[in-house]
Amino acid sequence: MSTQKQTNRLAKETSPYLLQHAHNPVEWYPWGEDAFAAARALNKPIFLSVGYSTCYWCHVMERQSFENEAIAAVMNEKFINIKVDREERPDVDQLYMMAVQVLTRHGGWPMSVFLLPDLRPFYGGTYFPPEDAHGRPGFPTLLRAIEDAFRNRRQDVEQSATQLVNILQQIAAPAAPSSPITVDDRFIEALVARSTSDYEPMYGGFGSAPKFPRETLLEMLLVHQQKSPNPARMKMVLHALDAMATGGIRDHLGGGFHRYSTDAKWLVPHFEIMLYDNAMLAWCYVEAHRQTGEARYARIAREIFRFILRDMTSPDGAFYTALDAEVDSQEGLNYLWTAEEVRQTLTNEPGEGMGAPFSESDANLFLKTYGLDLGPNFADPHHGTGRPDKNILYLPGGVGSDEDSELERMRGWLLEERSKRKQPLLDTKVITSWNALMIRALAYGGRILNEPRYTAAALKAAEFLLTRHRTEDGGVYRTSRDGVAKYNGFVDDYAFLAHALLVVHEATGDVKWRDRAKEIVTEMRKRFGDDARGAFYFSEAQAGDLIVRQKVASDSPLPSGNAVAVMALLELGETETARKTLAVFAEQLESNGEGMSSMVEAALLYLRKSKPFTVSGGDHAEQDRPLSPQEIAAGVVSARAEWIDPNQLVLQLQILPGFHINALETTTDLIPTTIFVDSQTEVDSIDYPPGEMQSFAFADQPIRVYSGEVTIAIRFKSAVARDAQLRVTIQYQACDESACFAPVRKPIDLNLPAG
Repeated sequence: MSTQKQTNRLAKETSPYLLQHAHNPVEWYPWGEDAFAAARALNKPIFLSVGYSTCYWCHVMERQSFENEAIAAVMNEKFINIKVDREERPDVDQLYMMAVQVLTRHGGWPMSVFLLPDLRPFYGGTYFPPEDAHGRPGFPTLLRAIEDAFRNRRQDVEQSATQLVNILQQIAAPAAPSSPITVDDRFIEALVARSTSDYEPMYGGFGSAPKFPRETLLEMLLVHQQKSPNPARMKMVLHALDAMATGGIRDHLGGGFHRYSTDAKWLVPHFEIMLYDNAMLAWCYVEAHRQTGEARYARIAREIFRFILRDMTSPDGAFYTALDAEVDSQEGLNYLWTAEEVRQTLTNEPGEGMGAPFSESDANLFLKTYGLDLGPNFADPHHGTGRPDKNILYLPGGVGSDEDSELERMRGWLLEERSKRKQPLLDTKVITSWNALMIRALAYGGRILNEPRYTAAALKAAEFLLTRHRTEDGGVYRTSRDGVAKYNGFVDDYAFLAHALLVVHEATGDVKWRDRAKEIVTEMRKRFGDDARGAFYFSEAQAGDLIVRQKVASDSPLPSGNAVAVMALLELGETETARKTLAVFAEQLESNGEGMSSMVEAALLYLRKSKPFTVSGGDHAEQDRPLSPQEIAAGVVSARAEWIDPNQLVLQLQILPGFHINALETTTDLIPTTIFVDSQTEVDSIDYPPGEMQSFAFADQPIRVYSGEVTIAIRFKSAVARDAQLRVTIQYQACDESACFAPVRKPIDLNLPAG
């Protein structure tokens, strides 16, 4: 294993993620012309590894392979090796992730892609283990096979790369609608209804485990609620916000939120903390408070802001990127407690200035409030015995059960004690778009909560970006660290910044912020706009290191840059440019609106300012365009429904030959098939078949799956009326013999029972 004596080219970088790899025995290059020139000169394939600083499996692959001297020797001999921080270069990440998805039908990080010297991809995947196992090649075996193909079957590799790039170029252009689409209130209402079809009524939120906050969906629903109140949907939103505030996904001592919940109950988080999650959640809690008047939402928002200003803000006022999930290779170690640790901390003599210690009864109150009296609830999935031995703090008594002033003081003591532990890595990059989301949240929170310090923090961060993240020619830098700004910004950076400055203008009334927003939008249109066809490319036209420019409209965890661009354009009165942008993605909205909450929000905001419009099938996208992996996955399952009687509905799922979907009971790494019913009539039960056990090349053990035709019975507690509202959504993950697609949510419009 490496001893950190050697240093590679990444030592000159500023990204914490790249610096983590600076002492690997791998002769890493950063993404750039030096690496490309070396590949051309030496006629070597490129191994591209993309990850980010708080990625758990990125750390695992580093420890197992990139720190291994023998594996590194193979990499250095046979490849030019490039390491990319996806947060610095999301354009590189997006492009090659689509390539990996086309090739393998799944994706994730670390992303591992093999390129020709001219940057065309020809093979890829994600995490590769260090040794051959379970019928799958280990990383060294794969490296030798890839290099052998490059040397001895070059014509085949070239042909594969050409075909793949052709597919990527065609997928990058949004498809035209096959028939006219009218964007009006009815269209939006249908998309909103579909977007809530996987509401999970038991534990709150949307979808099944792993459960994500889905902030763009929550925001869209809150914005829709402003002018179109719907008590049932508002109940869904508030249920999700309350459930997250109660669960372990929230850091009850620090105030921030972790990335997502690994379980359906919001109890066990993936422990990394991202700036953008907390920015978007803070906005949602502020808006929930504004609409409901409930004090608990204002309190949760304030705790998020306190966390950000305390732990994730630079001395210059900019906001840091993320906190790692692990300490000493153990997930969540910093956040976990035993009951005895809590009791000792609270009852022992405290540090200077912290007051008298708490009593045993006080400690018992804390243990009961935060679930420690119920026994351990966390077992490390990678270390230990597999049995729970520590606690994630949560609120078994529900949101609001922690509002006692003494509990607040106890939380402060425990936070102080926790700060003495070894802390997770803080990624101190400053990313323009992510900072803009927090500026927006703070400016809005300052106005709604009447907290001038939040507004002041927003102004300081905005000034930082406008002075430190602007290029000499008026553009925007993507990122900086330790005073060094680098990489030209992407459409997200421009759109989010302009939108944030408009919210700052609204909070302060100072017209200069609106003027600066106009400047940013002007640059965005010049650098990213497609005047002929509409909408915005993700990367600048001058980006010479990308083989394909993409137009992106789907949300990741982050809002779509095109959607936020529409919002900023509408605020500035540029309605026609906003309309043309929406029109480009109308077909995608109609077919996949559930994954485009920010674009749905942008469309409904457009309709509040202007008239409905119709998009006809045009020539701005190739009619013979190949299907994207998401479109292929959506077509794997078809469904029809039949009423047995007014109390019972049977779904018949037809799965294409050669594919399968996971059964309800599957491994934790795969998404189970789940039925969500949105109905005025309460569901009594959903009967899933058990499925059959099968073995596949991509899995270490047999998996329970469905294939062919599958029957699922839905029983209601009472007869469903003929005039009832009823919507069924299927969530599934389609797989073939070698790999799995990303999950799909497919709504089904049902006829109501006759009679």
